[in-house]
Amino acid sequence: MSSVLSEERVERAGVLARVSARLAAVEWYCAGLLLCVVFLLLLLNVVTRSLGSPLIWVDELAIYVMIWAALIGASIGIRNRDHIAMTLLTDMLPVGSRRALLIGVDAALLVFFAILGVILWNWFDPVGVLAAETLAEFSQKSFNFIYEEPTTTIAMRKVWFWLILPAFFLSGTLHAAANLATRLRGGEGER
Repeated sequence: MSSVLSEERVERAGVLARVSARLAAVEWYCAGLLLCVVFLLLLLNVVTRSLGSPLIWVDELAIYVMIWAALIGASIGIRNRDHIAMTLLTDMLPVGSRRALLIGVDAALLVFFAILGVILWNWFDPVGVLAAETLAEFSQKSFNFIYEEPTTTIAMRKVWFWLILPAFFLSGTLHAAANLATRLRGGEGER
C-alpha cells in the first residue's frame, strides 16, 4: 500500500519527482555496491594483517569509499525525507501552519544547496582550470592544489574522490527541489 501511495505522490508531483525517484533508485544500488566494497576492503585488510603483510592503502581507500557511500545515502535520505528531525514544534502546529513550516524547511534546504554549489564552484574553479595551460600553472597562480594533491597511500589524486561533492550537490538539489514541488502541489510530505 505504501508503494501505491508513493506512486500517487510521484504522479502528482510531475517530472521533477519522477526524475528524483529514478535517481534515488540508482543511488540505492550505488550505495549498496559501495558498502559491499567497504566490507571487502576491510576483510582484505584483516586477512593481509593476519598474514603479516598488511596493505597500507586498503585503510585509506576504505575511508574514501565509505565517504562516497555516506554522501549517496545522505542524498537518498533527502529524497525520502528520512533524516533525523525534531518534530515537537511541527506536531503541535495546526495543519496550515505545519505545511507552511515544512515548505520553509524544504526551501531552506535548497538555500543550503545553493550555498554549497557556490562553495564547490569556487573550490573546483572549472573556469580557472580550463584557462590555465597546465594544472601546475593553475595551482601556482590560485594556490588551489585540489587537482594536484595526492592521496597518502593510494597514489591517486584526491580530486577523484572529492568528485562526490559535486555529485551530492546535484543529486541533493534535485531531491530537495522535487520534495518542495511535491509539497507545494499539496502532495504528501508530512515527514
